[in-house]
Amino acid sequence: MITKLLRQDLWYAMIAFLPVGLATVIVGLLVTILQAWLHWNDVSLSFVPKIIVVGIIFIFGWWIFVSAFTQWFEQLAQAVPLWLQH
Repeated sequence: MITKLLRQDLWYAMIAFLPVGLATVIVGLLVTILQAWLHWNDVSLSFVPKIIVVGIIFIFGWWIFVSAFTQWFEQLAQAVPLWLQH
């Protein structure tokens, strides 16, 4: 009984944190690929366009994180009543 509950709790936790983890990995990979591409192609951006690019990446990363966190919170809100029923 306890093992089944622990497995269910672990499953719900993994499903809840999956969007946050994926969003973090995807944003990190995109930033790394962008930096590598700029370095390999010897692209020298001036200060203002570089700030704009970093700002866009930051805004998209934050948007992905917030949407993933919202989804995580909704899944957690659905999982808590299930935990309390056991």
